[in-house]
Amino acid sequence: MKSIDDIFSLFGSERRRFALYYLKHANGSVSIDELAEEIYTWEESESNEEIPSDEFRRVILTLEHNHLPKIEGATHVEYDRTNDRLRITGLSAEADVLLSVTEAMEQPSRADDFVLGRLGKP
Repeated sequence: MKSIDDIFSLFGSERRRFALYYLKHANGSVSIDELAEEIYTWEESESNEEIPSDEFRRVILTLEHNHLPKIEGATHVEYDRTNDRLRITGLSAEADVLLSVTEAMEQPSRADDFVLGRLGKP
């Protein structure tokens, strides 16, 4: 098990948590662009507007230089830099539980019924 400090550090950034939520539910690998678009949409309260190119680039840069290296070092995430694709290959049981709980708190529409029930949410 990773130390509890490592796990909480991993979840200490909203953008990193959003990346983990998306990777956890993805079927296979996803592109950096796809991940950045989804994160931007979540951060902007699911806005349907087109993403301004400067904002899109900013999300990609923070992912590539800050969040993805931290995720990659703390979890089983494969990051193919040649093709700009990533996929999650596993989380520790502790990290998986915490990820499910934080997702249910931040994005209840995506959470599973078991976690919502445990949190007392309908």
